[in-house]
Amino acid sequence: MTGHDHETGPSGDSSVDRRNFMRGCGAVAAMAAAGLSVDSVAATDADLRAVLADLPDNWERWGEDDELGALNLLGSEQAYRGMEAAMRRGPKGIERFTLQLPMTGDTINVLTGDADAPTTDTGDPLFPGRTPGRRDNTQDAKSYAEGDVTPNPGGIKYSDDRFVTELFLHGATHMDALGHAWYGDEVYNGHDETVTAQTKEFDRAVPGCVDGEPGEVSETRGHSAADISPLAEAGVAGRGVLLDVGRMRGNDRGWLELGAEVTLEDLRATADAQGVDLRKRDIILFRTGAIERVTDSEAEWDPLNEPGLAFSEDLVRWVHDMEIPLIGADNVAVEKVTQTIDGDQYVIPLHGALLRDLGVSLNEVMRLEDLAAQCADDGIYDFLFASAPLHVERATGGPVNPVALKATKPEKKRD
Repeated sequence: MTGHDHETGPSGDSSVDRRNFMRGCGAVAAMAAAGLSVDSVAATDADLRAVLADLPDNWERWGEDDELGALNLLGSEQAYRGMEAAMRRGPKGIERFTLQLPMTGDTINVLTGDADAPTTDTGDPLFPGRTPGRRDNTQDAKSYAEGDVTPNPGGIKYSDDRFVTELFLHGATHMDALGHAWYGDEVYNGHDETVTAQTKEFDRAVPGCVDGEPGEVSETRGHSAADISPLAEAGVAGRGVLLDVGRMRGNDRGWLELGAEVTLEDLRATADAQGVDLRKRDIILFRTGAIERVTDSEAEWDPLNEPGLAFSEDLVRWVHDMEIPLIGADNVAVEKVTQTIDGDQYVIPLHGALLRDLGVSLNEVMRLEDLAAQCADDGIYDFLFASAPLHVERATGGPVNPVALKATKPEKKRD
């Protein structure tokens, strides 16, 4: 079956409203909040459904109630292959890399006064409209010294804290829920789009923010299906492969240029140059150099023009045929945010093809430079990849700190 087969909504109207896709992925709202113009994209009559009509999907492959998507493809054999990769140099030849950026970093001023001008401001890369969180202590040594709190019986003291600003679950390194982005009126596996906006009432209200003001929170809107919970409960473990496209075809610092498109041919050529075999059900990570670029005060960065994966029918079919469960990258969207397909402009079309149609998980804003440096040093580009997003019920995504356990050459072994 194809994505085209599932477009008829509850009303029976099979026509496609591209604004639903834009509104569903949140792109227009986020960019508008940041003061960035998307008029040239939003005004098009381009139809994503027509682009994806003849491409495969995984709807009902694992049952009509499935909310796990392509992570169903990860089982014992895939975890074993990852462990084999990690252990090939023996018990003293394993290095550990965590791939998450801080959730509480420095915000970036993407507004330069010129909508078409990249910024040289530095900080932690987020999609426009999202900001890093801010946390503050609720008690600490100062609290004890000033008598606000007293030590516990026996003398134990402790510090505690909480977030004091909005915390965006898609801020910093995160996984998308399968219902996070869609087109038409259905999300992954044929759930009606209204599952993304279900109200839940709580028995007890808690202090929080209501309509931007302090208040008691007694109800929230969220997903009743295709949220991040199934992915959090399942977790991810398998053979990961890093494709360092930035080092393969980038500048002398291993960075792709702003606006560069990463194609299927680039992924395959990088794998060949690295001497790594791509196997079915591998977890694919690719590096563009985006994280290093945004933290360099002399480099330009443009969140809407970052290098990223480029849509093609061959790419989507390859992901399906190779049964890829997850794709991750060091940019804000895995794919290039704005793309031109057959002369028309689209915003994150691969979110429609991969998340919505194939149920392939996306891991965005990954810190890959240290892992990539060692891969280049020892020539080993596969590893055990393990992760799980935070289990936040009904959420559209979740922060995640993936771990790569990688074999290395003998002189890199630790005692």
